[in-house]
Amino acid sequence: MQRISINLLIILVAFFIAKKAVALPIDWHGAYGVDSTLIDSYRKIESTSDSSANGGNNGGSQEPALASGEHANASFQSYLFKLSPTMIVNDAASFKAEFSTGYGRGGMLGDDSTERKNNSNNSFGNALYHHNTSTGTNSLVVNQLYMELYSDTATYLIGRHANNWGLGVVINDGEDLWDRMASIRDGITMKIKLGNFNIDIFTAKISSQNSLTRATNVKQFGFSLLYDNPERDLTFGIHHSKKKNNKFNASVKHNINNTGNVALGETDTKLTDLFLKKRFGDFQFAIEAPIMSGEIGTLYSSAFGKTNYKAKAIILESVYNVNNSWNIGFNAGKVSGHSGVQSSYSAMYLHPNYQIAELMFRYNMQAISDTSQNVYDSYITNALYWKLFFEYSSGKWVWNAAIIGATAEETAVATKKAYNHLTNKIFTANTTQDDNLGIELDLGFNYKWNNEVTINSSLGYHKVGDYYSFSNEAGVSNVSKNSYAAKIGAAISF
Repeated sequence: MQRISINLLIILVAFFIAKKAVALPIDWHGAYGVDSTLIDSYRKIESTSDSSANGGNNGGSQEPALASGEHANASFQSYLFKLSPTMIVNDAASFKAEFSTGYGRGGMLGDDSTERKNNSNNSFGNALYHHNTSTGTNSLVVNQLYMELYSDTATYLIGRHANNWGLGVVINDGEDLWDRMASIRDGITMKIKLGNFNIDIFTAKISSQNSLTRATNVKQFGFSLLYDNPERDLTFGIHHSKKKNNKFNASVKHNINNTGNVALGETDTKLTDLFLKKRFGDFQFAIEAPIMSGEIGTLYSSAFGKTNYKAKAIILESVYNVNNSWNIGFNAGKVSGHSGVQSSYSAMYLHPNYQIAELMFRYNMQAISDTSQNVYDSYITNALYWKLFFEYSSGKWVWNAAIIGATAEETAVATKKAYNHLTNKIFTANTTQDDNLGIELDLGFNYKWNNEVTINSSLGYHKVGDYYSFSNEAGVSNVSKNSYAAKIGAAISF
């Protein structure tokens, strides 16, 4: 029924557009891309055996599950597709939409990726955000479908629409060519501009769990205030929003105690996100600091009561324009993890579109052997990182190189409770875990064949740290193994 209803909706929209095409101007734009990725030693360890079941001993192993075929390597080809029509109805109204296929705006070549991937192992990254990422339960997916109304005092977005804030660290509209996900809001946003101030006030419904009763609603509301002064090259502001999940809504589940998926229960979380951007001549920097707080229900057990949620991150991006050809930049970030203490939860998850490397943090390695997951459902979490990068532009070519280093904010300590950020499970540590995530070297290019067609390629070499060799077995330690990734892709935008 759901697939039929979506297809019927698209047919009606297409009919309406065709009927009005003579009278109304329509702007068709979108993108289609295909890429191929090879990851060598995706498990990051030398062992050819698989002790990852239930996360290894007591749930602590960092091993991704062993896949069939060559145990050390992964190779996959994916496509990305999005079609975004805009119809100008009159001077006071427009209709906008975005359609795609599968999950994450596409799928894998050679695979029927029309069904939504079960992201249970990484559920906190999605569930605790104040947005819902695009999901594909049908062959044709409606990512956005909304009207934009213009008045003398404000602009109103009504329906399903994307939103963005700051650097896109937590709230990301997925506008870049290869973005797989998008922060989607089903509701109303009122945009007000007063001089250099931009004010957004919004309310949204995130989930009704296939029920129309009020008891199952998940609601979100909030505002953002941004001061943008181009003459002073200064931008700063604050975003604040609140997400409430009724205790009767069971759409968000977890398996943190390894006892099977259970509903998270009643949640009441807040996001306060600070943003600052400033330019001094050829030098520019930006800082974003998202802070999450509130309660997330009975995460551990009823004996602990409601769980306090306290998570934060601070992200820095900077770049110096040396000349018309060269840019040099330095980025850094501190993203909180969870220690395993069962009186609270403190892991922060950045948006899956926000990535800093070609290999580290970019892929969900669990999905290589588990087809119910998606390889692009991967989040930067539990990390203190830095990145030094160089960019060279010449005609149609843009070359880039980077070196990235990272350490873990939280690690397992022998005899104490700890948290496995790979599987999202609590375990008792038998040994102590190293905090070194490793060093990565990246090299890549983008070639602008013409105004619409882009070809890109990248190489990433990860000198793997001993954090990944943790097995949680006394006297036994996996040996870390360096990994590399190679990718090539082509995309057309229109």
